Amino acid sequence: MQLSYSALSIFKECPRFFWLDRNKKFMRPRGIFSSFPGGVDKILKDKLEAFRGKLPPALASCPELKGFELYSGSDLKKMRDWKTNPMKMSDDKGNILVGAFDDLLYNPTTEEYAMLDYKTKGSAADQAYCEKYYQTQIDIYTRFLELGGKKVANFGVLLYFWPTPTELLIDFIQKPFFLTPNTENAEKLFKDAVTCLEGVLPAPSLDCEWCRYGLRYPREE
Repeated sequence: MQLSYSALSIFKECPRFFWLDRNKKFMRPRGIFSSFPGGVDKILKDKLEAFRGKLPPALASCPELKGFELYSGSDLKKMRDWKTNPMKMSDDKGNILVGAFDDLLYNPTTEEYAMLDYKTKGSAADQAYCEKYYQTQIDIYTRFLELGGKKVANFGVLLYFWPTPTELLIDFIQKPFFLTPNTENAEKLFKDAVTCLEGVLPAPSLDCEWCRYGLRYPREE
């Protein structure tokens, strides 16, 4: 079984729909997805190439990043595609967890790596918001680095962009947030997700909006 970070996000939200999606191809209904974050992500990756081997202005003044730079290794292209990324997680049953990096920070002196991910939001982000929604991502991708034989820093970074009004109508605030990875939690989440898939269909959850609205699938005998 091949899983992804997004699949594990569904597992955390609702084990029932995770089980149905992976075992029965019964996907949770999806709303309209904005193309805006993807457009911003592409522009950011193109623009930040000019800072490869150093830090962009939004990160250069962070004391936590002293000695770090945007990673310039030739393997970054492969790591940005989950199909070619050599960094992954697996178990002894052949199950595999894959993902793709937005970017990496690297300290050539200490030889430490740190995950860097670009995020957008319609309003200001804060530390609590980042930890609530993206701690798992930091945990998993840092574990990928460890399993790939990389020495990791004690943080991962989310570089957030959100709009602010200006005389020229609109601009973007840029702010980095530092999260401490817990790679043991990444391993546990992967194991728990696999165990869920190997078991029976989980009961509906009152915390899941789709379960609450009466979406049902027959239980197996």
